[in-house]
Amino acid sequence: MPAHLAQVCLFSNQGAALRNFCQVVSGQVEIDNGSLLSFHMGASTVAHHPPAGDLGDGDVLVTLQVASPQEVDRIHHSLRKSGLKVDDSPEDTEWGWRLFYFRAAPHLVFEVGAPLA
Repeated sequence: MPAHLAQVCLFSNQGAALRNFCQVVSGQVEIDNGSLLSFHMGASTVAHHPPAGDLGDGDVLVTLQVASPQEVDRIHHSLRKSGLKVDDSPEDTEWGWRLFYFRAAPHLVFEVGAPLA
């Protein structure tokens, strides 16, 4: 069940400190489109995005990428079987991933996903 850290994203109206940190540590902008700013950090990215949907001000989204859509389903099933309350079910997204979300703490959300293709 190998997973790797794909992204850490801060959802906040204020992103200047994160931007400055990432410029010093990485300096390698991946995306800067006015709403999403992300920097390469080795094989992962660190990003800033304004609050959106269920992700509010101060929320941190940690994206874990697994090997396959079937692995996403297996992990979801195992988490539920272990007694954890996972409200979200795996779904296929319009951007080509199968994923689900797990809110581990008031401001910490895990996204577990894999590319569909």
